[in-house]
Amino acid sequence: MKTVPVLVSDEIQEDRPMPSRNHARAAHNAAAALDRFKDRYTICVQLSLNLDGWQTIPDLCLYPKGDLSTDWLTDDDEVTTPPALVVEVLSPKQNVQPLVDKIREYLRHGVKSCWLVEPATRVVSLFPAAGGSRTFAEGMLRDESLGIEIAIADIFV
Repeated sequence: MKTVPVLVSDEIQEDRPMPSRNHARAAHNAAAALDRFKDRYTICVQLSLNLDGWQTIPDLCLYPKGDLSTDWLTDDDEVTTPPALVVEVLSPKQNVQPLVDKIREYLRHGVKSCWLVEPATRVVSLFPAAGGSRTFAEGMLRDESLGIEIAIADIFV
């Protein structure tokens, strides 16, 4: 089995502030809202990724069924396959720009879509790999690149 990687990059360091209560609630609620797509996607929380040498740990990520091993007897310390979706939740002591830069890195490394959840303003920004971004404050978040639709209210319950 591989050894656990030592994560020292700036992308990991910006995750150093411990997630807050609202960060934890928003991440949990996003995972719960995405659970209805578990027939098509595997949901992972705090999964260690190594994408072409870039080490990072997203708050949530989704993989199409079949992209990750389903063998419970073996495990991986890090995954090198980019997920289809990464969800990052802004913590109170974080600045938005480092997370936007991190999202650009995810997209550059083959992630199809990224969501940035901002609990204090109750908005979610969608960054598809095709470019551009959209921000949702109410109604339904539609991620056409993944065929996913969830209610914004479900994240901020």
